[in-house]
Amino acid sequence: MKSKLLTIFYVVMCFFLIVTCILFIINLIIGKKSEQIEEQNKKEEKYVIEYKANQTIRVKFHKTGEIIAMDVNDYLRGVVPSEMSPKYNIEALKAQALVARTYLYSKMEDSSEGNDADICDDSNHCQAYYPKDKLFEIWRNKGYDEDTINEFWYKVNLAVTSTQNEIITYNGKLIRAYFHASSPIRTEDISQIWGNESVPYLISVENKEAEDYENRTSTVNIKFEEFLNTLKREGKVGDELTLDDVKNVCINEKTITDRVKNIKISNYYVKAEDLRIIFGLKSTNFTIDKTDDEIIFNVLGYGHGVGMSQVGASTYADDGMKYDEIIKHYYTGVQIDKLESTNENEGEDTNEN
Repeated sequence: MKSKLLTIFYVVMCFFLIVTCILFIINLIIGKKSEQIEEQNKKEEKYVIEYKANQTIRVKFHKTGEIIAMDVNDYLRGVVPSEMSPKYNIEALKAQALVARTYLYSKMEDSSEGNDADICDDSNHCQAYYPKDKLFEIWRNKGYDEDTINEFWYKVNLAVTSTQNEIITYNGKLIRAYFHASSPIRTEDISQIWGNESVPYLISVENKEAEDYENRTSTVNIKFEEFLNTLKREGKVGDELTLDDVKNVCINEKTITDRVKNIKISNYYVKAEDLRIIFGLKSTNFTIDKTDDEIIFNVLGYGHGVGMSQVGASTYADDGMKYDEIIKHYYTGVQIDKLESTNENEGEDTNEN
C-alpha cells in the first residue's frame, strides 16, 4: 500500500514538474513576443509626432493650376525634404524648416500669389513641395529601404515641429530667406548679382563645406556656334557678332567674393548670372577654358550663393553648431522670433502622420 502511494506521489510530482516547465516555457515565449510587440509599438510611435496645427494655407500646384488648402506644418513637411536632402544633419534640417517658414510668411505678407493662393509648389517661383506619398515614392526609387525612409520622415517631422512658429526677422520684419545648395569658401553678397541692391543681412560670409559634396565642382562644355546662337536668341549680344568674336570671350569683372560678375564678347558684356540660368551652370563661380571649337566652364559650387548654404549648414551642424547658430551665421544681424498662434486647438494632431 505504501509503495503504491509513493508511486502515485512520484507520478503526481512528475506531472506537476512537467506542467510547470511547460507553463514556464509558454510564459517565456509570450513575454518575448510582448517585448517584440512593445518594441515595434515604440518604433512606430517614433514616427507619429504630435504637432501644432496653427494655420491653414492655400498652395497652388503649377502643373495643374489646382489650389489645395492644407495645414502649414503639412506644407512645411513637404518643403523641407524637397529642398534639402533628409540625409543631412538634423540641425541643418531645422535651419531649412525655419528658412522655409520665413519664406512662406514673407510670400503671404506680400500677397505675391494673388488673392487665390498663398504660395505655389514651383521651385523657380516659390519653394519646391512634394506631398508625403510622392516623397516616399522618390526615396524608394532611389533605393532606400523602409526603415531609412521612416527615419527620413521622422527627421523631417522633428525639424518642423521643434521650430514650431519660429521665423527669422531683421529689425522686426521678416527677412528674404534666400538659400542655395553650395558655395565653397564664401557666400555671395546680394548686391553683387541682383541689381546692386544692398541688404544688410544678405552679405558675404565665410563658409565651410564638406569637400565630398557631389556637386562641389562641375564642368559644362558648349560648342562656340551653339554658345553664340543661344546668346543671340536670348538677346544678350547683337546679330553682327561672328564665331571669331565669340572665340575671344573672356572674364571681364568679378564680384567681391571672386565669383564672375560678367564676361566680355567684343563690345558686349553678359552677366554671369544670366549665363548660369541660360546654360545651366551650377554657379557663377567659374573659370573659362577654350579649345578650337568649344568653351568650357569649370564651375565651383551650386546655386546663386546668397544666404544659407545647405551643404555648409550640414557641415557646421556636424561640427556641433545648432540650427539657430547656423541661421545667425548666414543671415547677419537677424533675430529668431515666434509667430502668434492662430489656432485654439494648438497642440492637437493633424490628420497626416
